[in-house]
Amino acid sequence: MILALIFTFTATLLFVMGIYGLITGDRYQLEARLLRYTRQKTPDKNKVPGERKDMVRSLLRWGGRFFASFKLSEWVEERLAQADLPLRGEEFLFLDLIIGFGVPLLLIFLTGNMRLAVICGLIAFILPWVHLNIRRQKRLQLLNGQLGDSLGIMTNALRAGYSFLQVMEMVAAETPPPLAEEYKRALREMQLGAPTEVALNNMSRRVGSDDLELVITAILTQRQVGGNLAEILDSIAGTIRERVRIKGEIKTLTAQGRISGLIIGLLPVILLALLFVINPEYVGMLFTEPIGLALLGGAACGEVVGVLIIKRIVDIEV
Repeated sequence: MILALIFTFTATLLFVMGIYGLITGDRYQLEARLLRYTRQKTPDKNKVPGERKDMVRSLLRWGGRFFASFKLSEWVEERLAQADLPLRGEEFLFLDLIIGFGVPLLLIFLTGNMRLAVICGLIAFILPWVHLNIRRQKRLQLLNGQLGDSLGIMTNALRAGYSFLQVMEMVAAETPPPLAEEYKRALREMQLGAPTEVALNNMSRRVGSDDLELVITAILTQRQVGGNLAEILDSIAGTIRERVRIKGEIKTLTAQGRISGLIIGLLPVILLALLFVINPEYVGMLFTEPIGLALLGGAACGEVVGVLIIKRIVDIEV
């Protein structure tokens, strides 16, 4: 019975995706080719040629066509660009769907435990989003740290008489990744015919940094009303360096609260896992009895509320 349900679900999903892929295939392939060009990076010697044609990636592209028309895929794609993950929004959604349904179906087939399969399926569904958010935050922090030095290079080059495009090329060559990759991509968009304002706004949207948005707003304003761009960028660079310093101090002062939230959030889960290994019959009552399920639900809600409160306390905007 379980195998029949699995095969029926898989066949229906593949049929719907196949019909949808036939309808939107040409438009999707054109957008994918343009996106690969604008996301082009410096060749990596360690990568195997033709890796993009790998079977797994082809499957993601094919299955992602089903989500191409959803607005959620555009929002996810912005987050993927900010995290520097080489996936489109619809591909990520399709991958998350496969993981979210594949893990519980596999556990049902192996163990036959429906409750365990549902819990593991929810965890498997959430983990890709957690990984995306963590990687996005790390890259954003690194970009903000590099922005002050890149503005110093731009200021000196402008005072030396370079044009704005020459300054962009210089910063893209002198700045280390990941900020250099964003400058190079903006330059490639300009080479494809995009106006400077559009390329810079796209760069701001991809990065998602308030500091970079401030810089781009100042550059676009100067291009419209005039002024000394070197002095403007020099002033903004000092402001950004000061903000980075204050953020570092705040992070140091709130380290104890963040560690407390991490311990409070993980300790009950670790204890439950240890008790499940030591005495599974004793802990199993929580998953079989109605009162146990209610207690687990209340404990989970309390965990989430506690972690959110601590995060709100230690998360100070600068």
